Amino acid sequence: MSLGITPKRYERNLGTLGRDGQSRLLGAQVLVVGLGGLGGHVVEMLARLGVGRITGVDGDSFDETNLNRQIFADLENLGRPKAEVARERVRRINPAVEFTPHAARLETLGPGMLRGCGLAFDCLDSIPSRLALAALCARARVTLVHGAIAGWCGQVGVCPPGGDLFRKLYGEAKGPRGAEVELGNLPMTAAVAANLMVAAGLPILLGKPAPRRSLRFFDLLEGSL
Repeated sequence: MSLGITPKRYERNLGTLGRDGQSRLLGAQVLVVGLGGLGGHVVEMLARLGVGRITGVDGDSFDETNLNRQIFADLENLGRPKAEVARERVRRINPAVEFTPHAARLETLGPGMLRGCGLAFDCLDSIPSRLALAALCARARVTLVHGAIAGWCGQVGVCPPGGDLFRKLYGEAKGPRGAEVELGNLPMTAAVAANLMVAAGLPILLGKPAPRRSLRFFDLLEGSL
């Protein structure tokens, strides 16, 4: 791109992003925490967009309960670390993207993983871990894109440094998990939420203002957004 040559894989991006926008994405670095239902789709879209460096964090391995919705889960990957599978997937999609896997819990890694990141994605399913990530991003002055789903419904929000989105959402939470414990997680709900997360984060990576609406809810059964 710096030499004026556009790889064919990015040609369908340029009409919207432009050459400068695509070049900016190739130089960007992001953090994705949680590589399951939401995080798998987020990483997939970031790699196809051409975001140059992605750090992925997830200490879990794939099991059969993941097969209904997690895009990186298949029968051959059962029992394998999600972070390692994600690295292999990114390499197959776009070898120009550098994916750094961390097969560990967020709480064991510390603030260093945010160094150089222009954006972070919260794809977790634990409320305490979400709050821990939000605190890390606030201290590092990194904008955090949040997503959560349950049944037909989901929520996507953008929390800039110093924002109080997570306090409003989870400040009075009674347990470590949300409504998904009872309602489950449907595949299309995860895909919709993850793509809305990437859509919310993309303008920030392009140097544009964050979306005016900091939080969105959707209900796929009612058809509302």
